Amino acid sequence: MQISLEMRDTPLDDTDELREIFRDHTLTGIFQTATWQYHRYCINCKLSGSVYAASEIEGAVPIIHGPSGCAFHQRLTPMRLYAPVYKLPCTNLDENDVIYGGESKLRDKVLEVYRRYKPSLILLLPTCVSGLIGDDISGISQDLKAQLPCSIIPIASEGFAHRSRESLDGLMQESAKSWKTSRAPDYEIRGCGQEEVMVSLVEQLMEEQDVVDKQVNIESFGRFRYGSQVDLREIKRIFNEIGIGINTTLLNCTVDDIKRAPAAELNIITRNRKAGKLMNTKFGTGYFRKWASHYGLDGIEKFFVEVGSKLGLEGEAEEIIQREKRQAMEELERYRKTFSKFEFAVSAQGFFFTPYIASIYARDLRLPLKYFCVSTQLLRSMNTSEKTIKMMIDNMQDVFDDWDFGFETVVNPSLDEMAEMAKGVDYLLSDRITPLIYGNRMMDVSAVSHLLFRTSFSGIVEFSRYLARNLHNGISEPSGDLILSKFHYDQLNYPIIEDPRCSASREMWSDMWSLGSAGGD
Repeated sequence: MQISLEMRDTPLDDTDELREIFRDHTLTGIFQTATWQYHRYCINCKLSGSVYAASEIEGAVPIIHGPSGCAFHQRLTPMRLYAPVYKLPCTNLDENDVIYGGESKLRDKVLEVYRRYKPSLILLLPTCVSGLIGDDISGISQDLKAQLPCSIIPIASEGFAHRSRESLDGLMQESAKSWKTSRAPDYEIRGCGQEEVMVSLVEQLMEEQDVVDKQVNIESFGRFRYGSQVDLREIKRIFNEIGIGINTTLLNCTVDDIKRAPAAELNIITRNRKAGKLMNTKFGTGYFRKWASHYGLDGIEKFFVEVGSKLGLEGEAEEIIQREKRQAMEELERYRKTFSKFEFAVSAQGFFFTPYIASIYARDLRLPLKYFCVSTQLLRSMNTSEKTIKMMIDNMQDVFDDWDFGFETVVNPSLDEMAEMAKGVDYLLSDRITPLIYGNRMMDVSAVSHLLFRTSFSGIVEFSRYLARNLHNGISEPSGDLILSKFHYDQLNYPIIEDPRCSASREMWSDMWSLGSAGGD
């Protein structure tokens, strides 16, 4: 190879998961269906992550202590555009409050929220403005706890204490190292807002419990994951057969469930390593980090066996998971026969999990891959250093060489180059929308690529079924009468329209991120 609000969302319909995914696809139009784009490109701050996490908790109401503009964007940009956070009160700070302080507004808002909603938990989420003013949010929460029969917890959600380039580079470098070891990176995701909520709950809400043997907590944020309920259902079913019980799923649970979380023997965490370590120190709860190395058939098997081993059930886990894996492989076999009739190229946007996704395509689905294209555009837009980007590319290439996939890796191909590659294969699969309007023979899989980012066999099977069905139906050429085909698009930042105003907005965002990343963590 060579390098060239409701307080809680309505659960997904377990019987028709793809309906929800395509609904999101429709409502986001031509833009990427993964609406984390709205978090990343519009409101990239700790407050948004804190809102997502806090609004998961049944019986809890988060209060934004800041200007109304902050609350407006947070309400309308959750991970599903058709399920905004309706119950998101705000103290509506203005210029006078910047001078005189906003503590009285916060006190009044907490009392109003309790009278109106009677929640079991109120979470206080400061913004950049209230953080810079220096309002004593912790002191206010302590005072009001004596007046109200509910828990009140301040969260360190001020956006100005955000990720720096150094911390982001450190995370990327540790992720690149983990590709070679298949171990989760020994690094915390700082400044995302989720972890700040989790840590505050461990410190201020969780209570000492009698530990129940072979019980686990599973970290699962529904707003951030398509098919969360379906994924959890499979994990719970297999755990139950192994002999592992579920204490709770954090934070998609009740306030009382969070208080009882230390009753579990083991925490299964993904991104919140700091909270897991804190629970271990405070309550003695063990933790196991689920990572991208647990994607794919072998990774899923590894996940269940390793969790079973942590709880003294390794033998039971191996027997049951081998059966589950065999069943999945039998289902995949008929789709592999369809895939074997074509040649493919794959275009991937992300970098965190790229090697594992390539492995699923090549090993699990057995796609005859000729090209694998990756883009560093996202890394550069986040102000990642060139040194780190080079390290990630080099490590990824080393992994591909070790795994001997046999495809050619192409970094940052232009659209003209992608068009040429598309001519040399039957289908070019893309997890971002760069498509047929350019005349490329491409298949957009962005709406369903999330099925691969799971620790469940059913996700891989469902993705294969979708892909095989589309291959069977074929791709029709786009009509020249489509309105979308009449636009001129920015070839570097598709689907941005090729317009100076759009380019200026994109450039302004990049400059603001660069300035914001120049500070501390």
